[in-house]
Amino acid sequence: MSSEINIPPFHRLGNFLLRAAYSVLLDLDMQGRENMPTRGPLIIIINHTHFLDPVIPAALLRPDIFPMAKAEVFEGRWRWAFNWYGSFPVRRGQADMNAFKHAFKLLRAGHVVLMAPEGTRARHGGLQPAHEGVALIATRAQVPILPIALWGGRDEFDHNWKNFKRTRVQARIGAPMLAKTAGRKPTRQEIRGITDDLMFSLAKMLPAEYRGIYSAIEKFTPRYLTPYDFAAQTSRADKEAMAMPS
Repeated sequence: MSSEINIPPFHRLGNFLLRAAYSVLLDLDMQGRENMPTRGPLIIIINHTHFLDPVIPAALLRPDIFPMAKAEVFEGRWRWAFNWYGSFPVRRGQADMNAFKHAFKLLRAGHVVLMAPEGTRARHGGLQPAHEGVALIATRAQVPILPIALWGGRDEFDHNWKNFKRTRVQARIGAPMLAKTAGRKPTRQEIRGITDDLMFSLAKMLPAEYRGIYSAIEKFTPRYLTPYDFAAQTSRADKEAMAMPS
């Protein structure tokens, strides 16, 4: 895909600064990096218990990951940082077409959109009911979805960094998936089913105390998701590019 969106200079600088900060502040155990497609459009979904959750994968996994963030942060004192970094706002609790259009534009350009389906931080730590925006965007854009589960450090971080201690944080990167309904308009039931399948996929990677309302993982069998073979897709794209006339 040809790029329609230039990566903001502060995005690169911000990722550099974040990686430097992580090396000092965090004792990060991230597993599953081999599951991360190195190029092409992608939606990353995360659970959300701490303000660091979105920027950990954004800074460490690819240089073109753009988080979707609640509109309220773009009205606060740190709005300049969110804007310069390339984050974009979504108004929760409504069909925010501006946010959807920007997400589609990023995906068409071959970039990565990072979303937290719960829509807000889980103060108690457990997964909350998810909104359906991820499923709506993924089925319309026909792009894979990558679940990343994060936990640890939520209660200790503020105390630790003030006392020059590193905070233990765990991250597990799951396998990328495609919605089975991609390529046609899904039904309302399918959108809800995709959303639930995605959240159970996150729950399976989390310790029991973080699974919240999606704790019944022993009963979970994905109905609307299928594995995405990104290695085969990348190989096919490379062959098509080589076959194109110069």
